[in-house]
Amino acid sequence: MAGDWIKMRSDLFTHPKVVRITSALKADRLRTVGGLMSVWCLFDVHSVDGKLEGYNCATVDEMIGWQGFAEAMTAVGWLEETPEGLVLPEFETHNGQSAKRRAQDADRKRSGRASAADADKKRTREEKSREDSKTPPNPPAPVGAEGGESTRKKARATRCSLKTFVDQCQVADEKPISEYRPLLDYVETTGLPMEHVQLCWQVFKGDFLPGGDKSSRLQADWRKHFLNYVKKGYYRLWYAKPDGTFELSTAGIQAKTYYAKKAA
Repeated sequence: MAGDWIKMRSDLFTHPKVVRITSALKADRLRTVGGLMSVWCLFDVHSVDGKLEGYNCATVDEMIGWQGFAEAMTAVGWLEETPEGLVLPEFETHNGQSAKRRAQDADRKRSGRASAADADKKRTREEKSREDSKTPPNPPAPVGAEGGESTRKKARATRCSLKTFVDQCQVADEKPISEYRPLLDYVETTGLPMEHVQLCWQVFKGDFLPGGDKSSRLQADWRKHFLNYVKKGYYRLWYAKPDGTFELSTAGIQAKTYYAKKAA
């Protein structure tokens, strides 16, 4: 466990994302902030890396007693639901040992500066001048120190929606998945028909493109995310026969019929 306290921003009550969650749930900001603190405490107690395996939005809603709250957090980017569980995108910024260490260090520095200011008032101008001449200035902290904050911000900036990823592929004249080497290697190794993979891609796009239930989700690597769906068979579109070949399941046949008629 990470500890018995978490960091809270002084401007949280007026944060635009708090306002958006409050408006979406038709609640008041005090209750919204209380819900956020409950979720953040849940991660702080049971996670060391910002991930809760086996959890989903419904689990969080039940635990804090507020239907739809986790989905509202997801919509503003403060929570992410994956096939493996829930992820708190900025966990290391506000939770965990490194965040607490940064907060404590900041408190110590502020206290040290206040003590130094009081001491300076008691010195004569000549004494202070001599002291300053002997003490070299503190070197600036290296960029990205204390947990790699600048690196994390850069990494978060690369996250995008599936629509943005597909649009980027079109501009770059790239295929979204059919030329992805790890996916092709998996297909070749397992013997999974590529047409089954293409069907899975159709269902995947139906979920994550505009109009789908998960259209607001962001990912840094959509190809890798899709490959995970294929490997773990989340849609249950096919099943493996004893001889090692694959056949479409009932769900797969239904999906194939649906998209064939939709294309027609």
